[in-house]
Amino acid sequence: MNSKAGVAAVDRAFDILNAFQRDKAVLTLAEISRITGLYKSTILRLMGSLEKYGFIWQRADGTYQLGPGVLRLASIFQDSFSLREFVEPILEELVEATGEGATFFIRDGDEQVCLFRVDGRHSIRDYNIRLGDRQPLNNGAASTIFRRFGEAPLLALNPDNFVAESFGNVDAEMAALATPIFGSNHAFLGALTMSGPLVRFNEAYARSIMPLQIAASIRLSLQLGDNPAYYAALKAG
Repeated sequence: MNSKAGVAAVDRAFDILNAFQRDKAVLTLAEISRITGLYKSTILRLMGSLEKYGFIWQRADGTYQLGPGVLRLASIFQDSFSLREFVEPILEELVEATGEGATFFIRDGDEQVCLFRVDGRHSIRDYNIRLGDRQPLNNGAASTIFRRFGEAPLLALNPDNFVAESFGNVDAEMAALATPIFGSNHAFLGALTMSGPLVRFNEAYARSIMPLQIAASIRLSLQLGDNPAYYAALKAG
């Protein structure tokens, strides 16, 4: 996440925009105040700017909804969006920090596909995963994530279910950690893994690098449009 301090008024304006959700597309002033924790007078001052630029519309009955300014920005983002631009830097960071291979898998039916891959830096590393590889769902860490969140896509996140481990489950000599990646509206997009040989990538070592992978997965999911509130339990843990 970006560690730079924000501007208070801008942060409050985005708090107002983020109050609107798919199941709460129209809100009263009181509801916005309750969700954001802001005073109604503060909200009304900020609404002037948000309405001016088309980000908020006030309806005839006095309630509020998002305006076409949001749609305009969304269309610009979609036109320029490239998953590779978001995923590959995260994989590179993990490899740089740990020396282990990092992979982003997607699910295609009953198979998992290696969409992006950055090889590890160690001379002894996981050579089994190649870009574009396709294999049936198995007992590995990524497959566990696909089953877990594919069957319950809105599963509440916690430290126990966010990470899946594999120690020799697929290849007797290899181990892996996997975490889910989400996008806008908590859409489950894929699995992020780190992997390496069991002689180095044992359970103690996996525990030591797990916080790096969790943090990277959260950061990537937020970059892809997910709501920070979903990750509160992980950060608290």
